[in-house]
Amino acid sequence: MAAVAAYQDDLKKRGHQDQKNGFRSGVAGSKNKLVSIKKIHLFKPKSCKMELQLPLRRQNINEFLNNLSGISQAQRELRRRATSIADANRVQEITSATPQRSVKRRRTSASPISISSTPPRRPSRKIKSERDKLFDAIEAGDDYPAEPMTIKSADDLNEVQLKKCYEILHACGSATDPNASLTKTRQSIDGFLDAVFNEWSSRKAGNLLRSELEFLVEAEVLAGKLCVKPQEHARVTDCDAGTLCTAPISAVATYCNNPPMFKLEFSTVDELSGQPEAICPIARGDIRWVDKDWVQDLRKSLQAKVIAKIHKHNKHLAIWQARKLIVEWAKGSLSMGEDVSKMGFLKRETADVALIGLRGHLEGN
Repeated sequence: MAAVAAYQDDLKKRGHQDQKNGFRSGVAGSKNKLVSIKKIHLFKPKSCKMELQLPLRRQNINEFLNNLSGISQAQRELRRRATSIADANRVQEITSATPQRSVKRRRTSASPISISSTPPRRPSRKIKSERDKLFDAIEAGDDYPAEPMTIKSADDLNEVQLKKCYEILHACGSATDPNASLTKTRQSIDGFLDAVFNEWSSRKAGNLLRSELEFLVEAEVLAGKLCVKPQEHARVTDCDAGTLCTAPISAVATYCNNPPMFKLEFSTVDELSGQPEAICPIARGDIRWVDKDWVQDLRKSLQAKVIAKIHKHNKHLAIWQARKLIVEWAKGSLSMGEDVSKMGFLKRETADVALIGLRGHLEGN
């Protein structure tokens, strides 16, 4: 380094002058004979000036060189810090000049908050050209103004279409269940949609065949017993007290809607074959009827079975109604179809027709 070389040359010159004046630098006999350099000016780029006051001793040359190296490192550190401070001041000036949005944070929230100067913008669902195309199709009287699409599952239905499916299922349940509610419908809607799309999609529509109501139901109750001692047993309880009157008399009611038929018959079990055998109770004096109202029991049993068949038919009808609408939606229709009250769901009161032969009656008559 140039400063170090100049310092060493200066030491040599001063050493020769000290010898002329009777002084010996660095000799053991000289006590506290020190020659001081009051000021050493080290010039750095950009007029960076530092002052050092060091005692002039030869043994201190190495120490001085080490200190000089340390000074160079300190100057570099000062430059780095000055640059960082200048950058920080610049950032502060820019920040203070830019308006900031204030974001409130709840005290109970421990999650970080992302601050953005502009909120995200939701993409528009319909651009102007799509709306114009839709309106033009409606103006022209097109039955399918929307874009056609394939509907494979409930995921392909929009909110309005899902609501229509919900209404269809609710109407189906309300037709036969007096305790039907929106809560019950909510519990069944997922299963209903699974049934609608069970191995089916709008691509497999084909000819949708509406289900027809066809069923045959049969109800049976114990009506009495065959008495082997009719002169001694006046009531069925007398038969129950003994061990001889064991043959039961059953009343069997059968109803079929196609072909329409209602049948009531009585049967017993043949003692030899063990098989049921039809009997006619007219003019028989060996039958003891049970004390309870077996006709009412038979009526309730038959009614429950008929209502179950009607409800099953309504469920198939609901699936058919939903699929019929889905086919239209897939073609581009915006129609929600007819009102659910006109979809043909059978009421539970229709089962009363099957009960007329069992002291039944029709509602309103």
